[in-house]
Amino acid sequence: MKVNLYDSIRKKKIIGYISKATKRELPQTEWKFDWKSLHTKNAQIFKLCYEDEIQGLLKMTQVDEGYHEMSNLELSPTNYGSKGKITNVAGCLIAFACLLTFKLNESNYKGHLAFTSKGELIPHYEKHYYAELVYREKMIIFPANGKKLIRKYLNLEI
Repeated sequence: MKVNLYDSIRKKKIIGYISKATKRELPQTEWKFDWKSLHTKNAQIFKLCYEDEIQGLLKMTQVDEGYHEMSNLELSPTNYGSKGKITNVAGCLIAFACLLTFKLNESNYKGHLAFTSKGELIPHYEKHYYAELVYREKMIIFPANGKKLIRKYLNLEI
């Protein structure tokens, strides 16, 4: 899937792509998560690439029949924080995760993106991605807000 990114160094819009990642493609160093060990049979890992370089990774895990949640999300080390090279990588991956919940989740779970946040990131997810805290560090992006993110970051109507 094609997504619009912004190169903050060159100050211009660029095109990235989200696709499934194979275990072989996953990074081994410099990243906070050990992505190769996170590659399991009940999960799918997606990569967002620009010029064949991975800018961010997303892991969607099947928790139950008809229910998937976002279990891991990480930006490449070059995109951390306000001095990141490419902006809106996280937004594109979260919007893509929302899109997947409309496809993968069934019945009452359709369109609901659940994930567990690190405590200090809760306000960030609430402000930027319309997530709601439902229990301790468990957050959900409800379908209406997921559709907003899909429109904003993926330029799709669902």
